[in-house]
Amino acid sequence: MTDKKLKKDSKLDVTKAFAELEAITEWFERGEADLDEGLKKYERAAELAEALRIRLEQAENKIVEIQKKHAN
Repeated sequence: MTDKKLKKDSKLDVTKAFAELEAITEWFERGEADLDEGLKKYERAAELAEALRIRLEQAENKIVEIQKKHAN
């Protein structure tokens, strides 16, 4: 999944994205020494983090919208 696809996908599976991010973190914590693989994983982690940030922002906006709608 490309960065643009992640950003546009409001149906992002948050659970799977967090799980993948956690797996990447664990890979780094094991101290793997493959620089090229590390760069790929770092880039993927950055993409996931950005997509999750956007998804969280969308959820927060939706909550505010619902609260305003039912404030009366």
